[in-house]
Amino acid sequence: LTDQKLQDVINNAYAKNGLSKKSLMNLRADLIAFVKYLRKGRWCTYHPDEVIIPKGAAVGVRRILQPEHLVILFSVDTTEYRGKIVRDKYINAYRFQVLTGLRPGELRGLMPGDIVGGRVNLRRSVNIFGEITAGKNENAIRGFTLTPTAKAVLQDQLQRMEGLYIFDISSRETYAHRWRRYCETNGIPYVSPYEMRHTFVSAIQSLPEGWVKALVGHNRSMDTFGVYGHEVSGQKDQISAGVEAVFQDILAVAY
Repeated sequence: LTDQKLQDVINNAYAKNGLSKKSLMNLRADLIAFVKYLRKGRWCTYHPDEVIIPKGAAVGVRRILQPEHLVILFSVDTTEYRGKIVRDKYINAYRFQVLTGLRPGELRGLMPGDIVGGRVNLRRSVNIFGEITAGKNENAIRGFTLTPTAKAVLQDQLQRMEGLYIFDISSRETYAHRWRRYCETNGIPYVSPYEMRHTFVSAIQSLPEGWVKALVGHNRSMDTFGVYGHEVSGQKDQISAGVEAVFQDILAVAY
């Protein structure tokens, strides 16, 4: 193994598949991790030194729902299904994800017992294989106070749920397919279910950065926040009020 051999893998992935910069960085990380595995097994002593990402690699562009699309989402609950216009089974899931910024797996793993006194306690996630996990990272296990709008959506869904999980999403593929159909039926440019999380973050970007990171389960940018920062009494209610104000302003047309 040499740096050039690893570089050839990166270059070929870029030239033949047009992978984005982030995908190429993930590929490089996998290659380096594999070499580390070989060193631990004492099959080699090689240490990658200069494996670079091609300068022309494009940075992936995330799409979000614009305010006019959110108005449609919160005012229209029907979709086309098997040639008929019916109520979308997952309409509350779409709305709740936009209002809370949950990852698709976190949304799928929600159970009634996770909701206590107007607060959501995220304890699990369901991955693409249907397996229950603790979430994407150490920050995934978190809690937040529901906004009044999110609480109303959740209460409606709790009255409709039939299975173990609140939103009863059979698979991530089914959820994405139904969401795409809803978008096509109602004239909304499609964004992926994960990009609905980006919509949430974009909508509340005017709020303090620490609030946003706490809501979506990201690392603090400074060690002071992670090591010495503690929740101030009433702060979660304050965050909830801030998020509610943002979405009420966006959805004013719908109401």
